[in-house]
Amino acid sequence: EAEVIETMQKYAMAYQEKDIKAFSALFSPDISGFGSGPDEIITDHKALIRQVTRDMSQAIIHSVEFSDRKIFGDGRVAWATSKSTITFTVNGSKRQVLPGRSTMVLRNTGNRWLIEQLHFSMPCGEQSAGQSFPGA
Repeated sequence: EAEVIETMQKYAMAYQEKDIKAFSALFSPDISGFGSGPDEIITDHKALIRQVTRDMSQAIIHSVEFSDRKIFGDGRVAWATSKSTITFTVNGSKRQVLPGRSTMVLRNTGNRWLIEQLHFSMPCGEQSAGQSFPGA
């Protein structure tokens, strides 16, 4: 669990510091997943780097935080869920906070954990608490 948390912290720091090389090293060549935007579909490592490079070019990232983590696994594979908060500015705007949810699946290579699957999403703003669908 501590090693998976360390990997998540390395992710947060590399993203915040716009360190593409450090960020890239955390992911499997076969990474897949989704971001929160409709076109944020990660099909492989090249697509991941293209996406994160776009992210980093569009905003100043002040912090990335993973909280309320739940981590499970068998030593070879681990899966993690967490709340995710990204604090950023765009074009000199006031600081904004993007509250989301993350899931990760990681594989132990024997000397480090690689992220194999990644998903970041935000709760549907049109869906009321206690309701399963928007407009209900």
